[in-house]
Amino acid sequence: MTHFCTSSSTLPSGIPPTDLQSFGFMVATILVLVVNFENALEIWHWSWVYAVVLFGTIALHFGAHILIYSTMFKKVFKTNFAAIGVAERVLSDLTFWLTLFLICAVLFLPIFARE
Repeated sequence: MTHFCTSSSTLPSGIPPTDLQSFGFMVATILVLVVNFENALEIWHWSWVYAVVLFGTIALHFGAHILIYSTMFKKVFKTNFAAIGVAERVLSDLTFWLTLFLICAVLFLPIFARE
């Protein structure tokens, strides 16, 4: 579903966001958010430990990807990393946010219909 939503889109710069790194970041982000929010809906008793772990997982995902895909990573480790700027490019794309909302709505529909 993610591929079909992004296959015909273009960024404001005219570049299509369908490279492998962008697609992988989109799928990983959608997976982390859907699994964590679905888990949050299923829990009966919240504790501060659970809240820290839940939101920490989401923050760690975004923090790690933004750090790995940043230009600082390339300067520090002096590697030729092809995925520089992927996180910023994908997160600034409106198609990603619409795809995220659509996939979350489809995947959460059975949970809300069950209750």
